[in-house]
Amino acid sequence: MIFHDTLHIEFYHKSLWNEYIFINVRKDNKNVVEYKKLGLQIINLYDFKDFHSIGKWYTESEVMYNIFKNKYLYENEDFIGFSQHDIDTSEITKDKLIEFFKTQNHINFQPYNFETDFNQKILMDEKKPNTLRGKGKNVYFSILEDYNEFYKTQYIIKNLENKELNLCSTFIITKNLFENMMVFTSKIIESRKLDHFDTERKNRIQGGFLERYYGVWLAFANTTNYSLPLVHNFFETTNSKSIIHILIQKLKNLLK
Repeated sequence: MIFHDTLHIEFYHKSLWNEYIFINVRKDNKNVVEYKKLGLQIINLYDFKDFHSIGKWYTESEVMYNIFKNKYLYENEDFIGFSQHDIDTSEITKDKLIEFFKTQNHINFQPYNFETDFNQKILMDEKKPNTLRGKGKNVYFSILEDYNEFYKTQYIIKNLENKELNLCSTFIITKNLFENMMVFTSKIIESRKLDHFDTERKNRIQGGFLERYYGVWLAFANTTNYSLPLVHNFFETTNSKSIIHILIQKLKNLLK
């Protein structure tokens, strides 16, 4: 559970309080002391044994990258997952997760229809740095180029049509899936190529790009995928339209 300020304790079912690890990413977060008094397991990102500062504009990916680089944190685990401080996970119980783990190797907590996200026209266009959306090279074309180069495949946009993507860097997957995915995305992170599209560091687009890299990687991984959409409140990030979109998506999934 990744946070930088306050936590909404009601977002976490009490049966999992001893299972979750809360990762604080801000050095001057004065709330950490109080949360430790509640018995929550809290780790400061900057206290990792082998901490690599890649920039807060990488958002959740800075945590994921550093966990990958610090294998002692998860080497004895079978599954590893991530969520954000503004996602309500209260409907997830320990018993429910145990049942999931018997048959699933990927639980998608933020499912999105590919076409819906593609049509947002998020750009990853060398000719238009610092431009978030509009006409130009869609981020998914760039991701597929990197994926195909790394894996020597020939996927095209059509291969993503009608697929359900896992966005917002919010999921639980097996340790092996996590490590394989991070081998690929670490190359992208370490190349620093994403920084060229956000030279002014205004949009934190590096994190936005990477959540889509994860989404595409998982879409092609042939996982035993179970979607359990959770409400994302988008505190301090976007507007209420995004909340409405999440609720609509949740209803659609329930009606499937």
